[in-house]
Amino acid sequence: MNRSSTDSSLRSLTDLRHKLFVPSDWTLEWPVGSTDSAAGTRRRAGSRLRYADIAVLAAGSGLASMIALPTLVRVVLLTVLLFFGPGAAILSWVRIPRTAVPAALPILSISVVTLMVSVAMWGYRWSPRMWTLWLCLALIGSSVLWYRKHGRPDLPEWIARTRAVVSPSSRAAAVASTKFVLTDRDTLRRNVAGLILALAFFLWLPMLPGLERATYSQFGLLTAGTGPGLVLCMVLIIAAFLIALRRNQLRTMMVAIGLAIAVQRFTVTLITSAPIYDWTYKHVAVTEFVLDLNRLAPSGVDIYSEWPSFFLVSAWFQHVTGYDTLSLAHVFAPMIHVVLAACIYGLARVMKFTKRAAVTAVMLAEVINWVGQDYYSPQAWALLLAVGFLALLMSSPLTRSAAFLSIVPFAALVPTHQLTPYWLMAVTGVLLVTRRAKPWWLMIPLGVILLGYLYPRLPIVAPYGLFQGFDPVQNAASNVQEEGVLGKQITSLVCRALSGGVFGLAFVSAIYAWRTKKTFWAPMVMAFGSIMLLAGQSYGGEAIFRVYLYAIPGCVLLITPLFLALFDRQPSQDRPSRARRLTARTAVAVATAGAVGSAVLGLQAYFGLWPIVLEHRDQIDDARAVAAESPSGTAVTMLYSSGYPARSTSDYGRLTEANDYWDVPLYALGPEYMQGFPTPEKLGQIDYNASVSPTPTYMVLTRQSLEAMHYYGFVPDDAVNRFRQWLRTNSAWSVRYQDADTIVYQYRSR
Repeated sequence: MNRSSTDSSLRSLTDLRHKLFVPSDWTLEWPVGSTDSAAGTRRRAGSRLRYADIAVLAAGSGLASMIALPTLVRVVLLTVLLFFGPGAAILSWVRIPRTAVPAALPILSISVVTLMVSVAMWGYRWSPRMWTLWLCLALIGSSVLWYRKHGRPDLPEWIARTRAVVSPSSRAAAVASTKFVLTDRDTLRRNVAGLILALAFFLWLPMLPGLERATYSQFGLLTAGTGPGLVLCMVLIIAAFLIALRRNQLRTMMVAIGLAIAVQRFTVTLITSAPIYDWTYKHVAVTEFVLDLNRLAPSGVDIYSEWPSFFLVSAWFQHVTGYDTLSLAHVFAPMIHVVLAACIYGLARVMKFTKRAAVTAVMLAEVINWVGQDYYSPQAWALLLAVGFLALLMSSPLTRSAAFLSIVPFAALVPTHQLTPYWLMAVTGVLLVTRRAKPWWLMIPLGVILLGYLYPRLPIVAPYGLFQGFDPVQNAASNVQEEGVLGKQITSLVCRALSGGVFGLAFVSAIYAWRTKKTFWAPMVMAFGSIMLLAGQSYGGEAIFRVYLYAIPGCVLLITPLFLALFDRQPSQDRPSRARRLTARTAVAVATAGAVGSAVLGLQAYFGLWPIVLEHRDQIDDARAVAAESPSGTAVTMLYSSGYPARSTSDYGRLTEANDYWDVPLYALGPEYMQGFPTPEKLGQIDYNASVSPTPTYMVLTRQSLEAMHYYGFVPDDAVNRFRQWLRTNSAWSVRYQDADTIVYQYRSR
């Protein structure tokens, strides 16, 4: 065997090793210009940015975030530490499959921070800046130890070589060395997907003011103002993605995913003055309590104090950076989707998807995710940890260290959310028993963590119902049973159609994978394992939403191979018949229509509730003022919780301790109470309760709450008008605050 063939064999073995595992000194390899055309481009150790280097850079970024810099700069700096620092330090010592890195790096990082701040609070050592300092020093110390063992970083050479790559002269040399010349027509053909994305982007931006001024529509945002333009933008994005998919242009596909996230989620941030959803502010209040009082609320106030990790991470982040809670909640959803995209990509790669297929799975997951569980909430944080855990778990057949590392995100997940770890535990058990993951005894430490955390909290969670009866149909029922207006019926139908279609297609895809001898068991467990939740829990009428949310990663892993098989369908090259050509074109058309249709339905399902989930900053400011100036025992009553988040500051703690029901809306009293409302007896009871209370009582009417009563059909429209007329003419109630969207009445004794 000659020397060249020997070198070729060694290179092949090296490439195979790099494909299977990530060495501890590998993370990013910068392309290096070659000075020897015969030898080609060579990679040298000095040109690599290693995990230890990333840990040092993240530590430096964390230290800089505590300096008196502009708030947004500090936010960016601490974000680098949060999502990259601890994970890079761990991966510098532990080898895992290279394909798992996109999910493992950010998830290990946020898991470590989540555990750190939780231990700090439970140990009565809550000092965010001190813990940030210790974390940064630990990262630097880890890298120093790694350098002593593996060699110091050659930063000057790395910087010089990086500059050489990005310098204008090097780019000009690369262009000059190109052996072919593209004509203008060729350039347009090659970049048609990018041009379509640019068109979608420049159509989207001018729509934002019209969306901000959109008036009420029972069909949601897509039929109000410039809302129809969002549909056009999403169709263009999907078209560009499919063109790039056909041409295997991965970078363009990734840009399309980013623009899809912007159109679906970042639009909300740009056109609103405050985070949407009234229930977002209950989470804001918990974080504000930690920030103001440096402790958790008493156990009797709410259940969040027993699963506080998400709020502690948020409070830590805000304490160090000085960022406002409402501002963080306002940009939270787009950030979650970016990280979730990386996690799903990593999970797909671990499941042996090609890069092209993995990126396709990410786009499918984005367009079918209509469930609004990406807001500022423990559920959103828990979903990231869960998908990252699955990526590490499914890497365990390749390396045992990935299985051990998976314990870290699971341990961070348990004190973060009440429901997610139990679904994940069930899925993990099936995967371990069927040997799709290893080792089998991993269930022991996971079970100890899960049950050990639950046991002392059983008296707290028992009143909420651990097991509500084996009635999957009833447990799958929505928390709103009323038929509502036509717009509500259509939006509900869209949600059911998209969800049912995804589950049905996932089932068909599982059969296809089985028949074609592709991997199907593990994705099928992930896709359908959440249905078991309906066996014993309704989760306050939200179980069906959680079932679909948890199923999304598994469903796209099943659907993507079938989708690509249809989309890539080609007639036989050996004299294809007309029937075969028609079959191939039909398959491509079906795949294309499915992708476009799912994206449009997903938009409607997400934006269908738009008029009633909006929150305005003026409303929030007055609600906060009422909470701050009101004594304990005050009651703030609404017809429906929308538009006036009474529970949005740390004051909620003392107000709830005095009266658990101080902000419960009337519709929450049940259909029996709302039937016939407002009767003279019920109006008299409202007056009586306010008159005997030694503390103020407020009745709040917001535009959003009145529209919600009409939208859901809780009461007839004339009932709402009669109630408003009663408040206006009742001398015991006077107007405390009024603007275009809100009227706040306060009870005053006659």
